[in-house]
Amino acid sequence: MADGVRIEVRGLDKLVAKFDQFREQINKSLQSAAKESLTEVLDTQGLRKYPPETDANRPPYPYYERGRGTWTGPGYNTGSSERYGTRWYESVIPYGAKAVNNASYAPYLAGEEQSSRMAEKGWRKLGDVAEEKRGTIKKIFDGWIDRLVKNIGL
Repeated sequence: MADGVRIEVRGLDKLVAKFDQFREQINKSLQSAAKESLTEVLDTQGLRKYPPETDANRPPYPYYERGRGTWTGPGYNTGSSERYGTRWYESVIPYGAKAVNNASYAPYLAGEEQSSRMAEKGWRKLGDVAEEKRGTIKKIFDGWIDRLVKNIGL
């Protein structure tokens, strides 16, 4: 009776190492595509670019001066501006990236908690803008994936 059959694949360690190399290249390419897409989305008026000022940004008191805070009277400013437009940043995650705005009131300007008053003033929800730019985002990812496929020789 036979003891069995043994099959040995030689060079498998090199193939696995190649796949690991591809994994890193795939991760970096998708992160780059995601960051480029986020820049496209965030550079929209109502997100990183402020919408036009309204009467709420001019006297009479109280009014909100962008970059300075709320003026409650002559010489009285709360100094509470968090400079929302400059607080956006992209953070890489495995195989992608995410947009973050760390201003305390960001969810009320660009998030799902946005009030209708902020929408009326021209502030945009991040998800809505991303949806509108879906075609552009797809083109960005297609370009990065095409380069990736070429670079790894597939």
